[in-house]
Amino acid sequence: MEILITSKTHKGKAACVGGLFLANNRLVRLLNPGNWDQYADTDFNIGDIWDIEFYDRQDIEPPHIEDIIIQYKQYLRQVDDISAFLLNCGVTIFRGAPNQIFNGKLGWTGNGGGYLGNRDNLPANSVGFWISDKDLTLDQDGKHYNYPSDNIFAQTKRFPYVGFAPKVNIIPQGTLLRISLARWWKPEDSDLLERCYLQLSGWYGLNVLEGMEGF
Repeated sequence: MEILITSKTHKGKAACVGGLFLANNRLVRLLNPGNWDQYADTDFNIGDIWDIEFYDRQDIEPPHIEDIIIQYKQYLRQVDDISAFLLNCGVTIFRGAPNQIFNGKLGWTGNGGGYLGNRDNLPANSVGFWISDKDLTLDQDGKHYNYPSDNIFAQTKRFPYVGFAPKVNIIPQGTLLRISLARWWKPEDSDLLERCYLQLSGWYGLNVLEGMEGF
């Protein structure tokens, strides 16, 4: 089946690669036999379309239902404007403030990080697309993007960036973004329940020089 590569994110020394079935807009995550992620130097690139034969991973843990195991792959072609394609293909896109992401099912830490913590109220997928109503700015730590609060008493939302694309200082409002939830996890020796933490996977249709303006 034809799959459009929509993301490539860092996962330790490996690359987590996400895609979209062109036939039905199913969101998938591409794994190798043995349930292994791709190598960091994978030949999968965002915007590529591949013909892939696969089978579904059996031991899934919602909301991470996207995993498929590759049996055969062949490069076909590339989408020139992936932002326009995704905006017009009918895939679900969250719009507005961060509380709209994943249909409002996320909680937020005191530091502004998003997370999923309720296993009885899960979103349909662990990945998605979002258009923010405000600019996102690169934090001084160089690892997060910040969504500004409306006033000094409101919380600034922070998004850890895990994509392969070079960072920009500003992601303008209206830019199409890809977001994802990390696997269930909790710190060792913690009384907290496991959580899936929100991540920023990347963006589409943004010129790097445009994203550097204002700095």
